[in-house]
Amino acid sequence: MIGDHGQVVTQNGDQRIEGAPVPDAVASRAQAARRVTPTTDDRIGAGGMSWFSRWRLETGRLGGGFRLMLVSSLVTLLAVFLLPLALGLPDKVDPRSITSIANGNVNVTFLDAGGAVLAHRGYRQEENVPLHEMPPYLVHAVLAMEDKRFYRHWGVDILGVLRAARANFVANRIVEGGSTITQQLARNLYLDASREFGRKAQEAALAFWLEQQLSKDEILELYLNRIYLGAGAYGVEAASQVYFRKSVRELTLSEAALIAGLPKAPAQLSPARDLQLAHERAALVLDRLETTGLLPAAEIEAARQAPALVDLEERGDDLKAAYFLDWVYQRLGLWIDGPPRELVVETTIDTRLQEMAELALNQVLDDLPRGVAIDQGAMVVLDHQGAVKAMVGGRDYLASQFNRATQAVRQPGSAFKPIVYMAALENGYTPYSGVVDRPVRIRGWKPQNANKRYAGWMQLRNAVAWSVNTVAARVGNKVGLDKVAEYARRSGITTELPEHPSMTLGAVGTQLHELAGAYVPIANGGYAAPVFGIRRILNVDGDVLYERARRIIGVMPQPYRETSSGREITPKTADPVPLFEKVTATRTARTMTGMLTRVISMGTGKKAGLGSRQAAGKTGTTNDNRDALFVGYTADLVAGVWVGNDDNSEMGRVYGGTVPATIWASFMTEAHEGLKKRPIYRRYWVMPHPSQLAEEEAEEETEEEQVPALTLSSRDKALKRTLMDLSSALRAAPRLEARAEEPASSGRVRRMDRSVFRSRDD
Repeated sequence: MIGDHGQVVTQNGDQRIEGAPVPDAVASRAQAARRVTPTTDDRIGAGGMSWFSRWRLETGRLGGGFRLMLVSSLVTLLAVFLLPLALGLPDKVDPRSITSIANGNVNVTFLDAGGAVLAHRGYRQEENVPLHEMPPYLVHAVLAMEDKRFYRHWGVDILGVLRAARANFVANRIVEGGSTITQQLARNLYLDASREFGRKAQEAALAFWLEQQLSKDEILELYLNRIYLGAGAYGVEAASQVYFRKSVRELTLSEAALIAGLPKAPAQLSPARDLQLAHERAALVLDRLETTGLLPAAEIEAARQAPALVDLEERGDDLKAAYFLDWVYQRLGLWIDGPPRELVVETTIDTRLQEMAELALNQVLDDLPRGVAIDQGAMVVLDHQGAVKAMVGGRDYLASQFNRATQAVRQPGSAFKPIVYMAALENGYTPYSGVVDRPVRIRGWKPQNANKRYAGWMQLRNAVAWSVNTVAARVGNKVGLDKVAEYARRSGITTELPEHPSMTLGAVGTQLHELAGAYVPIANGGYAAPVFGIRRILNVDGDVLYERARRIIGVMPQPYRETSSGREITPKTADPVPLFEKVTATRTARTMTGMLTRVISMGTGKKAGLGSRQAAGKTGTTNDNRDALFVGYTADLVAGVWVGNDDNSEMGRVYGGTVPATIWASFMTEAHEGLKKRPIYRRYWVMPHPSQLAEEEAEEETEEEQVPALTLSSRDKALKRTLMDLSSALRAAPRLEARAEEPASSGRVRRMDRSVFRSRDD
């Protein structure tokens, strides 16, 4: 305990620092550095004053009005002793048996798509460090901040509660807490985080109980090894490893001060979240520590002048695919509920593609032209089944953990138009349907093209390639905004879609990962493929707690086939196969892909070209160049890119076909290195389950039925001779001379004015 005059002693008189042995040199420094001005606790404990006299002295300063509060508090405190009988204590409580106090969190080991360990998330708890092995100044700093009367109370500090009540009463809000270290330990070990009266009363009862079961040193040691200190770290050893990459035994005074300041609000004060705020809190810790007089003033001043260096960039393993891991970790509750807390999660992430995506985004944004202001970007990479292969939620995870790929709701601009046109194709439009690009007014809304020019009559496929706003508005309104919204829902977009005509131009809020996911059915032949990042969840014993359904899209095997029009045929004798739900007809998806390839080959997305490798996609730019996007796909991957500013300010001359398309092409070029060049559209179907394949192999061992040879009837032979004679006559006929083209009547033939597209950006 701490003596009346600042010395640290135990009951047998040995010098100790909060119960820990102290070298003589440290003890002498502590005595020599004792300040002249005593603290309030020193004054109360001095002069051999009786406890009743000290109580009168203390309450006299508080005023008569406060004495009534004191009496009521004492009555309440007395009732606390009886509450354990009513509320009950935990059965068979043994603090030494507690191995996890994560209060609902789980400790997760994440594996990448190849099965390698990717990172850990959740709580981190290292070995228990004995109190006497911790730096004395760390123990003193924690006591100074959390419970300076720790060695003087019975688990609940009556004076501390009164002092906090008075401060809260004066401020008319909660500015101080009255919980002791013992109460905090009781809460962390046995209770939840609610603030109900019953829970607080049980916390006080548990604190009294703990004081009877354990010594002060044991309570303090348990507390320091269990308290949450931010960034998933529980205990001072874990915090030391997370923030400083060293054991708590090696902490300097400034580092110890930073950790000692965290228990009050670890999530907000953590240096991983706000380093400046953490340093300000550490400075306050040093001020409090100075008032104890246990350390030389020179050492404390030196610590002030050299704040702790927190280099979180060295935590490379913890920062791999960090945005993706945060997203997946937050979604664990969708698949499992309750214990166990130790989990292994097999994810879909491809670390090679992840590194490529991060590099492509940052390289382009680091080399922007003059006059362009972009502070953030995001990217999502999916396969044709919706599995996330890479996710970049921002330029620097340490600077901002806000995931712009999954949390930001921004307007997609023209990148939303493929959804409009998919609804149009489902309702009778074709790529060659005639449409008109001219000013239009729909319910008081007057959309304009990006360059304020109009081309007149054109085919729908050209309107897609050149991102003509008036055409998208006309077509979407004619098809029906309800049908556009309904298709958007089918494709995987869950954000609110107000059925206003401006929805056709992407004036709705979407999340990048959902927008990219909406392109997956277009790329894979019309199959629903919700975006996902988890394949399996297991406990530490290897038991599977969750597994994604084994329904995969693959090359169409026999006996499944399609007609020439894209209609699927499934023989009645075929074994049932679990199919992905169809979002749209395969023919519709193939038609849309044909139009989106023209965006890159001749339209607004030329900078996204991948040479001879076929690619399709769409540009998007919002009003005043506040958002710019490019979403596209190949036969292997689907990727979406967004750039913009967090404060929604203008970027300058940035369009979906410039910076985002450049980032997309840079990533896709490297990601496809070594892959065979394949056309985007193949005839996709769902492959049979392995058990069905085994049955087919067994059937092949049986003797096959012999099919008789095909024979032609006399009628068929006559038809064959007629066709051959007609073919010979056509080859022998004289070749026709081409006639000069007659001038067409300008009043009857409609031509598209292509000149208006020469300077178009979108």
